[in-house]
Amino acid sequence: MHTTNKTALELVHRLLFRALIEIRAQGHEQKNKLVFHLADLFHNAVLDMEAAAQGSLSYEEVFRQLEEKAKEKNCEGWLYSALTQIEISQSPSSDASRDAVAGGEVE
Repeated sequence: MHTTNKTALELVHRLLFRALIEIRAQGHEQKNKLVFHLADLFHNAVLDMEAAAQGSLSYEEVFRQLEEKAKEKNCEGWLYSALTQIEISQSPSSDASRDAVAGGEVE
């Protein structure tokens, strides 16, 4: 496989960024608001994560920017629900939590 002089870290972040751009476009074409808004929310976060991995940003800054963008895009409810589910899945009763999430719906 031909690659440039980019590191594996850069390549993975750039590929994920491009995948999210494509997913966002497909969400728009298919009029799937959830897919569009989630891809739109996260595609720039990938590049911010690359900057954090390289030391130019902190992951706390990346998270704050994600929270700000979620607020701007009216996705705060989804973000906080997902964070709650992450916390629950790390608790001792995570099996029951995963079952509840699997049957749930995202706004």
